[in-house]
Amino acid sequence: MQLGITTIQRDRAPWIKEWIAFHYLVGFRKFYIFTHNCSDDTNRIATELKKNFDIEVFNFGPELESPQMKCYQYSCENFLNKVDWMAFIDGDEFLFPTSDSSMEIALGKFTGKKISALGVYWSCFGSSGHITEPPGLIIENYKFRAGDGYHNNRHIKSLVRGGQGARVQIVGTPHIFETPFGTYDENLRPIIHGWTNYGPAYEKFRINHYLCQSRSYFLNFKQRCGNADGDRFYIRPDSWWEEHDRNDVLDNSIDRFIEPLKNILSSI
Repeated sequence: MQLGITTIQRDRAPWIKEWIAFHYLVGFRKFYIFTHNCSDDTNRIATELKKNFDIEVFNFGPELESPQMKCYQYSCENFLNKVDWMAFIDGDEFLFPTSDSSMEIALGKFTGKKISALGVYWSCFGSSGHITEPPGLIIENYKFRAGDGYHNNRHIKSLVRGGQGARVQIVGTPHIFETPFGTYDENLRPIIHGWTNYGPAYEKFRINHYLCQSRSYFLNFKQRCGNADGDRFYIRPDSWWEEHDRNDVLDNSIDRFIEPLKNILSSI
């Protein structure tokens, strides 16, 4: 089974090596990385990692409007037929199997299902009390998250089946795609929006969404980075931080990957 990831990333230089190595560890082998409006070394680092991983890198400046939707559509048209499943996720999202040892095993259970895509739920993480950005791995530093009932956890990101044809929604969201047989969650509940009215299910898959990181990360970047496909000059108010910095639950579900991930990182 061939698994790929399409991602659009901006100013993720300190973390992109961890992000790529982590997803390689859980079973992804083809990476389609679109760097957009970067002022740091994200593009250079991703390009250098081509010697270690199967990566294609595309770099765009601020002139590209609606970059996420356009890059996702380009990937659907050019790369989706090269993989069995393609994840469409961001640089602060870590997708992994919660019960099985690899994504291939977890996705293999859906081989006979008449579906075109799987919606995987967010699990939103807060700052874990970090004021400044700590050294080390994101998955090791940020261990506290919102409870499962937190409303933003009802958002999904898509794993799209290759070979069936898919496209981004003409008017909508990069969270979900137009497909022949529709998108379902791991319990085979139908999904028609980028968020659901269901309680999130995490028995097979999960996306740890490190949307806050540290307070300094918010103040120095996140607050003024705008919205990729919306108002590029949007400034997140302090109320955004208060709403999203949820640290209610200590979560160690990703810990089993920490040492294997360090081994991969030490070898590249």
